Amino acid sequence: MQLTHYQEITIIPDPEIAPYFIWSKLFTQFHIALAEMKNKHGIESIGVSFPDYHYDEKGKSSKLGLKLRVFAQSQKDLETLDLDKWLERLTDYVHVKRINEVGDKAKGHVVIRRYRRKNVLKQAEAFAEHKGIMLEAALIHCAKHKQDNKPYPYINLRSLSNNQPYALSIIQEMADNETQGSFNSYGINNAADKVTVPHW
Repeated sequence: MQLTHYQEITIIPDPEIAPYFIWSKLFTQFHIALAEMKNKHGIESIGVSFPDYHYDEKGKSSKLGLKLRVFAQSQKDLETLDLDKWLERLTDYVHVKRINEVGDKAKGHVVIRRYRRKNVLKQAEAFAEHKGIMLEAALIHCAKHKQDNKPYPYINLRSLSNNQPYALSIIQEMADNETQGSFNSYGINNAADKVTVPHW
């Protein structure tokens, strides 16, 4: 079943409040809403995209932009999600459009997934085991070599279980083919999946 309907959320520019602060509040509520959709209704087919997403491969600039598109397999799924209810405390900061059909708007498809920064200690442990050397020597080797920590745009969040802060770094890439499947409770792909959403 294809993603046939969508809703668009726009962050209202405010000179006194940084968009990343609003992204944090918005995505916290959205994450809770998707977890409830899965637990109460068994729905895992809600996916998102960032229409204004930008990432410069040279690492000079990156941004999420000010828009979030939320896709579903039916109007009913988006009505069940009820974004207006979940985002009612943010009405001064975000504008939620009514549910629309995707129709023929899509110019292609994108895959959205999480980028996890590499942990130097874990890299060193793996390198030490691979080379049969002491961990100290492996740490020195790994510290000398540039880490593959790319500056993808991110959203600052807090764990709902232990309140620890973490960054949800976002990779959004064009896809060759449309692929259907389920999404996680951020509305993006699990590590090994390449489920797509429409893009325009």
